[in-house]
Amino acid sequence: MPNVTALALPQPDPFNIQAVKRYVFNQTGNIMMSTTDTSSDTIQQSVRDVFNEVSVFFAAMTKAISETTNPYGPPNPDGSLPYYSLYNYDALESVIDGSGYFVHVNEEDVSYTTSSWGVNFSEELLEAVLGLATGSGALAFASAMVGSMGQEGLNISGQSSSRTSRVANIVFVCEYLLGMPIVSALVVTADASTVTQVVNAGPCFKEQSSSTTMTVHKDTYMFVTPKFITEYAADLNTGMRDPNYLNLIMTLQGLVERTPELDPGIWSVSQDGSPTPVAAPGPLSSGTTYAVYGQYLGQNIKGKSALAFSPSSAAISATVSAWDDSGIEFTLDNTGAVAPNEALQITLATGTVLTTPAFTIAAGGRSESTPGVEL
Repeated sequence: MPNVTALALPQPDPFNIQAVKRYVFNQTGNIMMSTTDTSSDTIQQSVRDVFNEVSVFFAAMTKAISETTNPYGPPNPDGSLPYYSLYNYDALESVIDGSGYFVHVNEEDVSYTTSSWGVNFSEELLEAVLGLATGSGALAFASAMVGSMGQEGLNISGQSSSRTSRVANIVFVCEYLLGMPIVSALVVTADASTVTQVVNAGPCFKEQSSSTTMTVHKDTYMFVTPKFITEYAADLNTGMRDPNYLNLIMTLQGLVERTPELDPGIWSVSQDGSPTPVAAPGPLSSGTTYAVYGQYLGQNIKGKSALAFSPSSAAISATVSAWDDSGIEFTLDNTGAVAPNEALQITLATGTVLTTPAFTIAAGGRSESTPGVEL
């Protein structure tokens, strides 16, 4: 029976102290400022520049969305198409996915049940989504924000068609943590039909029962400001072109895709199983056990995987003694004369062909052979 190690919670360490944060929202609730510096309201100018870029981006995003016609929306009284709302999920998702400033780091569903209504319902819902315990009255914008999402839900319900049936809202969180500016974005989405069942047009809520449950989806993004991109993208771009770095990426990509790959060279295997690399061009000798190594080399499926030497020779064959995902062991047999520039050709069950560097094959003395061995 294997030994089982029991894990215990780490002991409290007096040197591990969680920093206390203060926070404040702007009037609309779309930008939250937070700081661990509780002794002063002064923030370094460089950090303020980063946070100011968030405000500029939010302003540009709002203008872009509000001035783009919604092809799915119900026509205006004059027959023209309406503009997108900031709470329209389709428009918001397009900006997030296409701008290149957002990195998706987390998502979760938040289900909230309450017997409160009106302003209290709005505040409690946002507290649950944002993970803040504020106390009544701290989120003065909550009622208008949730009410606006409800209005957008009513608008979507009146559309003839839509790419999605969700409403959304975005909150930028600008944090000044131990002297570092950190910006993230919380995107809250809800099903339009669910919103319209709970919310009337405006901030007032329907009291349909003693309690109600509303489920919203929350995506968390890391927001990379243009200032950071300007300062650090050049260095990162240089690193991206580094051949060693590119080779590392390709290797890791091969692991993800499970791409068969063969390490260059051939190893001789001693009786105790220890491999020793054979320096090209060899020679390789008959009767000696050799090995090649790699990844995702598959299993030796009879009739589908094979070893042979190229260019093919009737005098040279290989007998496999072991074949798995990480390596192949085989014994070489040559019944003819010295054969220069022979490469081992490995055909996998998937049809992929891998080839080693060319080696000289030493002359042998046996009388029978096959051009290759199928497994």
